[in-house]
Parts: sequence; C-alpha cells; structure tokens
Amino acid sequence: MSRRRQGGGERGPSRPAGGEPDASTPARPPGREPSRLPFVAQVAILVAVFAVVTLIAELAGAANLGVALGIGSIAFAIALMAVMLKVD
Repeated sequence: MSRRRQGGGERGPSRPAGGEPDASTPARPPGREPSRLPFVAQVAILVAVFAVVTLIAELAGAANLGVALGIGSIAFAIALMAVMLKVD
C-alpha cells in the first residue's frame, strides 16, 4: 500500500483547523459582481415606485383607492424584479 503525503496530496492543500478559509479564498462567490446600489437605495426605489404609481392611478380616475393600490402593487412587483435582476 502506498502512503499519502501530508499537506493534501492529490486533493490539494488541506484547510486549517476549524474550517476557516485561508487568505487566498475570495470573500464573495466567483462570477457574481457586487450590487451597484446599496440596500437602502433599493428599498427607497421600490417604495417610491409604489407611491408614485398609486398616486397616478388615483389621479387618472381609478374607481376607488383599492384599485389604485392594486395597480401600485403590480408596478411594485415589476420594479422588484428589475432590482433583483439588475435590469439596466
């Protein structure tokens, strides 16, 4: 039988005790760029879209406030998908 070398052998170097990554491990997953807008700005955009579209629907003559809020929630969902998918 052959003996395996310490230090990883064929599988590469071993990790330090405790499972902590070493300094060469990137802090974020590869292939994913950091968000361009901070979280607070994203939330502000979503709230503003909901409020503005609801106001426009109400001023445009929606039957009642419930209809205007429904239209605002649809616009909110569209804006949420755009923020999540980073549509430019």
